[in-house]
Amino acid sequence: MLSEAVRLAAGILVVLLPGFSILLVTGVRERLWLAGLSAPLTTGFVLLVSLFTGVTGLRFGLLTATVALVVVLVVLGGVRWLVRRRRAATEPVEPADDPRLRTLTGRAGTVAQVLGALIAVGGVGLGVRMWHKGLGSWQTPTQEHDTVTHAVLTAFTHFTGKAAPWQVLPIDVIHDTNVQFYPPGFTDLAALVTDIFGDTMLSLNLVTVAFTVVVLPLSVAALTAAVLRHGRLGRGWVELAAGVAALVSVQLYRPGISFAHDGGVLPNAAAMTMMPGLVAVMLVIGRRNWGRAVLVGVAAAGAFNLHPSALTSVALTTVAAMIGLLFTKAGRLAFVRALLPLVLAGVVAVVLIVPDVLALLRLGNGSVVDAPANIRGTQLGASFELVARLPYGGYFDPSGTMGQLVLGLLGLAGVVAVVLSRRAWTLLTAWLFWAAVMVSFHYSPNSGFGAMIGRYYYRVANRLDTHVYLLIPVLAGVLFVAIGLFVVSVRNPIPARFRPAVAYGLIVVLLGGLTVTAFRGYMNTGALSLSQRYAAPQFVRYDASDDAAAKWLHEHAAPGETILNNANDGSTLLYVDYDLPILNIVPDGHSPIQDNITLLAMFNYYPQDAEVQSILRAKNVRWVYVDTSAPTVGTDGHHWTGKLTYSLAPGLSRLAGLPGLTKEFSSGTVSVYRLDLPQTPPRG
Repeated sequence: MLSEAVRLAAGILVVLLPGFSILLVTGVRERLWLAGLSAPLTTGFVLLVSLFTGVTGLRFGLLTATVALVVVLVVLGGVRWLVRRRRAATEPVEPADDPRLRTLTGRAGTVAQVLGALIAVGGVGLGVRMWHKGLGSWQTPTQEHDTVTHAVLTAFTHFTGKAAPWQVLPIDVIHDTNVQFYPPGFTDLAALVTDIFGDTMLSLNLVTVAFTVVVLPLSVAALTAAVLRHGRLGRGWVELAAGVAALVSVQLYRPGISFAHDGGVLPNAAAMTMMPGLVAVMLVIGRRNWGRAVLVGVAAAGAFNLHPSALTSVALTTVAAMIGLLFTKAGRLAFVRALLPLVLAGVVAVVLIVPDVLALLRLGNGSVVDAPANIRGTQLGASFELVARLPYGGYFDPSGTMGQLVLGLLGLAGVVAVVLSRRAWTLLTAWLFWAAVMVSFHYSPNSGFGAMIGRYYYRVANRLDTHVYLLIPVLAGVLFVAIGLFVVSVRNPIPARFRPAVAYGLIVVLLGGLTVTAFRGYMNTGALSLSQRYAAPQFVRYDASDDAAAKWLHEHAAPGETILNNANDGSTLLYVDYDLPILNIVPDGHSPIQDNITLLAMFNYYPQDAEVQSILRAKNVRWVYVDTSAPTVGTDGHHWTGKLTYSLAPGLSRLAGLPGLTKEFSSGTVSVYRLDLPQTPPRG
């Protein structure tokens, strides 16, 4: 278990340390900024390193990233020293905290801060326990289809040192050609962890868990602090609310657990966890904070590099939240002060994402698919009900009968607390926007307001609904602080000096009660959902037979000998674990390389088909990897098989007795054949 903890600690450091150290060197000390911007800034730093290595031809990897970080820290430290020397002593420096904020002072304030920190740490611990229970081990591979791409791309970056947007993902990993765009930020981070442990599947899991149970609590804690700062609350209250938000965040089914269960969309889930933190720093950025604006822009570009939809989420949520600033005089002043720094941040982000955008347009054939919604419309009343019911949905709960009702009601109670306390208008307007999007989309998924926003999320309900989920922890934090304020402020028989202690006790009792009842159930359900793709999978893509076959081929395949495979089974382990040359990496059998499709469709016709033999000779295919129990995946409706699902490639069936094809290895449902083509190809 100690080794599991050490591995996770290493993954967390890779995700947080670069951004955290850059913030410290540039003079950022506020906990709000450190919590909200460390992970996004790390992704921005990794983007810059990948661009540099892509242009110079240097190898992207842990050594390069470490050297680059040291250089960046030295340069930024020198720049800051020069700026501080030049700055006039009388120049106003914006304080980290507004002295007018209502704070808890003395022992009461210290207790509140410690209590908030303990609650947050407890939440992270519960999240780690839930994920480890669902995975069984950090090394357990997920069986989902999108993670085939993530694993191959991570291995490609680890083996080749190529990580720039225009370099990934090559469909032909043998010759590093036919490059198609896939956002590389998540897998670049995973490749850095792979450089440490040499295990791609382990690295993917460590980075995933780091984002879902560490970055997400930090991110919602930062947004809670930002919201309360505009609500004129400061020390003590902020830490208490942030701790509650952090604990509540690990209960959320979306984005982490849901995205891991339904498709394994890990980069999108990771990008979503950073959204609250990025919004938080944008809400509190002040007049003439030009340096911080640049850092925010770099961080936003890094989030885009993880998943392009992240920038839309951040932009829309920030705009919706800033509308709430207009409700008060102080808010309007903060709104005006933030505009120019945010413009600068936007310019920096746009400049840095140009390589991603160009790769997306040029290498992605310049098209954007306006996919139809993945759900049917529901009645308006039922759509409103979803905001409170928070159904699990997806493949885990197809009927939508299960849900996180307590979390939904907690969020609605937080909305009421915001309205009554009049302390978090930014949160209210952000929640109203995304709740309206959610209701509109479920009511009319292919037209209308919700569908228009949904275009940026492939019109997939769980991706769109996630925004409402991410605001629930913040609403819960505001709710619990409102309860504390009520106890402390309202006239009651409790002596004034004891009121903070009574408020803390009430908060702990309420939160503890929720944790051992509803939250415990949610975490058990979350672990069950994860186990269906990891520890006790409902379908199997990778198993011990694939491990054995990959190891055997690693020992027997000669250099230059190519392996025909069906990427929908566990054969991608050949490349991921051993850098063996496989032909296919796309799980649904689609490929921009027509020759690969021909082999998947017609390989078993090679004895009499001259074209198939010609392709096999040109590609030097000497091995064929077949797993007869490949899982079923959906297709895009325009598949070469003419079917809506795909499993075993037609060309890899009925192989017994084919001339020149000899079964050399077998384990379970996996077989490895050696191919010896006849000297003379067939006529015709």
